[in-house]
Amino acid sequence: MPPPVRVRYPSQGAWMTDELLQEDGWQTLHEGGVSASLDGVEVREEDAAKFPSEMIQESQEDCPEDQRQSLYQKILEMSVADKFRLAIHANREVRNLLIHDPKRMVSLAVLKNRRIDETEILKYAQRKDLSEDVVSAIAKDPKWKRNYSMKLALVSNPKTPLSLSINMLSHLQDRDLKSLSRDKDVSPALKNKAQEYLRQRNIK
Repeated sequence: MPPPVRVRYPSQGAWMTDELLQEDGWQTLHEGGVSASLDGVEVREEDAAKFPSEMIQESQEDCPEDQRQSLYQKILEMSVADKFRLAIHANREVRNLLIHDPKRMVSLAVLKNRRIDETEILKYAQRKDLSEDVVSAIAKDPKWKRNYSMKLALVSNPKTPLSLSINMLSHLQDRDLKSLSRDKDVSPALKNKAQEYLRQRNIK
């Protein structure tokens, strides 16, 4: 049986395990004052059995709206610690709900779910309704940035911090740089940088 994942916060002068602390995407957890009662939250494999099967087991069928609302209500009644544990084990439907959780430690924990794959992460990277913390965590994770579509999605997402978007611009193909340089929803600084790369490549 794998060892438990323990999470503590620097505000308590403690530590976080490498399994959950990856790159700088978790630095946002250090801000905003997480409740001291969550110091030392443990996540174990057997925790999955504590939650209803419809929250853990994957389904090949689309979730009906009434069932989705039922799941949402159950999540609302959970403590932050339980939502954090659930995020690590949740199925896709529940992950899609928890990714919007106002507590950063919960929404970011979704990205550490072992069943999450590149296709799902790409969908998150394309969404403009997610928090900057989530999008930034994806952008800082090197294993996702190897995918070209991921880079393009992140650069095009206004929730991606400007410094990270600019760093990825040089990896984009000419046609995508052209599109970005003309996109009204892209920040002026990013558009200017895209145009600069096009000039360097002698692309009109």
